[in-house]
Amino acid sequence: MALTAYCKKCGREVEPGEICPRCGTRLGKNAAHAAWCVERTPVKDWMYWNSVMRVLLPAALVILVLVLVLEAVSGGIAAVERMMTSGFPLTLLILLAAALLAVFAVLLLQGKELSDFVVDSRGIHETRYLPDPTPLKLLMRMKSPAAAKQAEGGDTRVLMLSRRDLAWKDVARVQLWPEKCMILFYAPAWWLRIPTICTPFSWDDTIGFAQEKLGKKKKVKLPPSMAQDAPAARRSAVREPAVEQIRMDEMEPAWADSFAEPAPPEGEIPPADFAEEEPKA
Repeated sequence: MALTAYCKKCGREVEPGEICPRCGTRLGKNAAHAAWCVERTPVKDWMYWNSVMRVLLPAALVILVLVLVLEAVSGGIAAVERMMTSGFPLTLLILLAAALLAVFAVLLLQGKELSDFVVDSRGIHETRYLPDPTPLKLLMRMKSPAAAKQAEGGDTRVLMLSRRDLAWKDVARVQLWPEKCMILFYAPAWWLRIPTICTPFSWDDTIGFAQEKLGKKKKVKLPPSMAQDAPAARRSAVREPAVEQIRMDEMEPAWADSFAEPAPPEGEIPPADFAEEEPKA
């Protein structure tokens, strides 16, 4: 399992849970994370070629459009037609092929490297390392050859090349590539930030983290298998209408008769009204 937790007291990775199984220290809520390492060969890695083509092809297109605009301004449509029928498009294709060949040579000379991936409650983190660094490998990565001497002074012949971090709040789109066991995180939605190369043991854990952090966000574009339904809004209880007071003068005559003084029972004589006697003089 790739899902582990880091215990600060032990200084090592332990099984995830509320308490460290070794020292009994209480682990933090965000201590659990998924961590794994993969070996990559740049010349065989599609993601490296993807990064190159995202720069090379737009640059070639911009050059072509710029030349066409200049020709149209200087000579009109006829000049543009002459240029398109000349050898300029073929020359541009040859230059593009030469650039791809040069990129192939550079990636081939870079050698193998290691990528450490960590997925936790904060986001996605990738750290690239170069094992057995040489001046040639560093030059092909546009690094100073002096960094190889720094790696020689350490305990291991491994040199850290770069580190990339992507917070969950910045993720705008997620794509799954199950055939390559890869999860692509975009920020913004049109730019690939971190292609996460998973292993069969880390795939489910990474999907679980991403689904927990992004599954309920409506602004993030997710695959249907990762999207979760947002919790329904709480509705206030329907209140019954208040009972209106009815005035006696507004009641119907039929109802008013029901409130009249009841008649005396039969055989009973109602008391007579006695008038007060006037005092005698």
